[in-house]
Amino acid sequence: MKYLAITFFSLLLSTQLIGQREPDLSGIELQIDQDVLADFLRQSDENESNPFYGDNYTTALRIGIYGEYANSYYLGLPWLREKIDYLSDNILYRGDFREKQRSHNFVLTLNGFSPAHISADTEEYDQAVSEGYNLADDRPFSTYLGFRSSRRLVGTKRFVHSAKLFDVGFNTSFAFGLGGTGIGRGIDRILGFNRPEGTLWKRDESAPYPTGEVIKNVLPIFLYSVSSEIGVWTPIKKVVFQVRPELNLGYYTNVAIGFDFGKVMNVEPVIDHLAYTDTNNPSLALVNDESMGFSLVGGATVRAVLYNYHLNGLYGSSKGNFYTFADTRKIVFESYVGVKLQISQTIDITYSINWRSSEIKSDFQNNVLWGTIGVKYLMGPAGVGCYD
Repeated sequence: MKYLAITFFSLLLSTQLIGQREPDLSGIELQIDQDVLADFLRQSDENESNPFYGDNYTTALRIGIYGEYANSYYLGLPWLREKIDYLSDNILYRGDFREKQRSHNFVLTLNGFSPAHISADTEEYDQAVSEGYNLADDRPFSTYLGFRSSRRLVGTKRFVHSAKLFDVGFNTSFAFGLGGTGIGRGIDRILGFNRPEGTLWKRDESAPYPTGEVIKNVLPIFLYSVSSEIGVWTPIKKVVFQVRPELNLGYYTNVAIGFDFGKVMNVEPVIDHLAYTDTNNPSLALVNDESMGFSLVGGATVRAVLYNYHLNGLYGSSKGNFYTFADTRKIVFESYVGVKLQISQTIDITYSINWRSSEIKSDFQNNVLWGTIGVKYLMGPAGVGCYD
């Protein structure tokens, strides 16, 4: 009877562990960034009279999958990411981290950044030049095309000199891709809507102003990112205030600290960071335990930047239009407001407005504003309620 009880308990524990296993495919996503998605906030007499004002700054496209398939060694990047994760995991688990959930994500990401004007054949450009605008004073064209492998752990952790258990999300990712592909011009054509043809994306050595990307030739680039969300205060049910530290090493090397606050879904112990599409921003597919889910959050970030490929390039060794280390701002501020609507535990729709302070020291001092919209098709089981 004793051995029967032990066997029964072992089978029950195994069943529970299997039930907690990540599904092979738990979701697919499509996310887009474009300036046009924030035009309704940007159109004003003040902007229209600014010679540095333009409708173009950033464009992005992300297509990805969630689940165990996203962590397959056959994809290559998950294997590389896990080798690096070993170092951060030693620190995390040594500090009394209790894991409750593990998920994976694999995405194809296309990013394009441009100056305020992407064509020299428009009346807006001619007027801006007559009022003192110079492409050499604006940010350069740049693109990224590549893949990213991400892992997300959710659990609880005690910090030094505290008896309280904090809800924690811990994210690691490794991205590898190519810069200088010119893919940004293609994205502009597809997603630019009423934007002019981006003729300035193409390098023209005879032009009296800089054209083409920040580097002249295609360049392999990578990025390893570690970030965390720590829920430090829940004033009322489903309302969370969290701290968000972040470290990025590679083509965008920086350290950051962020804060988020807002209303979350019932299965979210920490806030889903709904800001812009980039390789340093984590993404997740989480199914609510109710037929409808709603989240409204906002946040701000202070970022200390050491190197930014999209601005610094190779510091001129590739003959592109670049900014030196001294000409870029070392402290950059970001903020966002985002909303998420989940329908029938199947469709996830997100939208956010993103703001960033000027990254370069020049006459072009504008802060920038753009929008992000995403859609996910969810196929995983419902999560466990955190506030019941």
